[in-house]
Amino acid sequence: MDKLDTLSLIAESSTIASMFDTFEESIYVIGLNEELLYMNLAAEKLDGLILSECRGRTISELYGLNDTPSLRALRTGQPVNDITFRYNVNGLDVFQICNAWPIIKNGKIVGSYTIQKDVTKLKEVIENNLKMQRELSPVGVNPLGENDREARPGLDNLIGAHPLFLDCLNMVNMSAQSDSPVMLIGKTGTGKEVMAKRIHSLSSRRGRPFIAINCAAIPEALLEGILFGTSKGVYTGAVERKGLFEEAQGGTLFLDELNSMSLYSQSKLLRVLEVKEIQHLGGKEKIKVDVRIISSSSASPREAIESNQIREDLFYRLGVVNIVIPDLADRRSDVLLLSDHFISFYNQEFAKNIQGFSEDIRLFFLKYSWPGNVRQLRHSIESAMNFVTAKDKYIRKRHLPQYLFGPDLRAFFNYDPMDPYHKNGLQTGRGIGSVQVQPHGNEHNSKRKDENLFNHIHEQEKKLITDALIKNKGNITKAAKELNMPRHGLVYRIKKYELK
Repeated sequence: MDKLDTLSLIAESSTIASMFDTFEESIYVIGLNEELLYMNLAAEKLDGLILSECRGRTISELYGLNDTPSLRALRTGQPVNDITFRYNVNGLDVFQICNAWPIIKNGKIVGSYTIQKDVTKLKEVIENNLKMQRELSPVGVNPLGENDREARPGLDNLIGAHPLFLDCLNMVNMSAQSDSPVMLIGKTGTGKEVMAKRIHSLSSRRGRPFIAINCAAIPEALLEGILFGTSKGVYTGAVERKGLFEEAQGGTLFLDELNSMSLYSQSKLLRVLEVKEIQHLGGKEKIKVDVRIISSSSASPREAIESNQIREDLFYRLGVVNIVIPDLADRRSDVLLLSDHFISFYNQEFAKNIQGFSEDIRLFFLKYSWPGNVRQLRHSIESAMNFVTAKDKYIRKRHLPQYLFGPDLRAFFNYDPMDPYHKNGLQTGRGIGSVQVQPHGNEHNSKRKDENLFNHIHEQEKKLITDALIKNKGNITKAAKELNMPRHGLVYRIKKYELK
């Protein structure tokens, strides 16, 4: 070992060893004779070994293995990148993602080192989730459980009456009539998976499995094996296992957050889509697959392609049908409709009897931007239902998550620039100025007041839009930018108010 100065430095320097001991990843260094020179604290804990007792012993002696990432790097002189590796030590089954590199001195290989990330628990969680999906969506059973949903209000109901939402829903329904690939574009919480399930449930494949996988939640090294399956011997301890394409045979595979999948994995996926057959990781047999692909992206196609999140050729393959799911902020008239639905659902779940919101919260919910979309709205109401009491009839500010309002309540009182109350100076430091809060018992007066209030809001909004269009000589893009709203939102309002 005295001849391997580089390795000796790594193995014996207390400063470097102390630094490596802070790493969560396991680090190993082996010498030219395949003997262990160094392992950090994470590796000791993972393997149940002690460096002082193991140093100088071969990998074969310690682990009973003749093929590991570090041994491959040592024998070939080539780095080993992002491979999955499984071994058993002290009765424990360990699953890791590994990177290994040869150590070269004066042009000669003198050893190798490897950095390994333990994903044993993650792999178990992924496999258990997939197993649960298969059990919940067996062949011949609708994964949405349509009969159950009709008997009991659930969270997967598609609720909305806004034109943007209804247009989206119509496209979803129509897309179910064919097998063309569908790409759903929508931000977090807009309901992409619910839409995907609806397409499947209305399609001719509804009697076959619907399987969803979140591409952002699975490490790249595991993703290929999960999608395409594995062959026995592809890595130590590997067994013959079907991938999701085979599990979804005849049904639908939903690739959520496709823009989070690596470009390398996307190239593999593209090949499968072109030839409609897969090969197990490490296998040679070609397996025909018949699966409809529905994918989703939180980024717009142009943004995803320009930023190299999605391969352009893959987008054209998967985005044959392209459906944009509107943000909740673009369909605010659905906020109260959705809220009533969630309140009804959680009234049953929590055995409560909440009738709605206090007046100030009604107005706040209509003006809040809902960056987390429908999911955030649902969770906010669920949170509030934990704090209402038997005496409460309405959800009030004190019941809701405080992050909604901000530390100084500015989000509660300072509405967006389009807010006519903000423009007219009706806002005060502690409430909504001249807007009188109706007693909760007088629902008829409250409803009539709401109608007058919304008519006033619509007139003010119509005037602001008209002024912006005149100022920008009818240029919709410039007017939308000045009004701080999406262009499609302005186009909708122009049609709504019949502006010319």
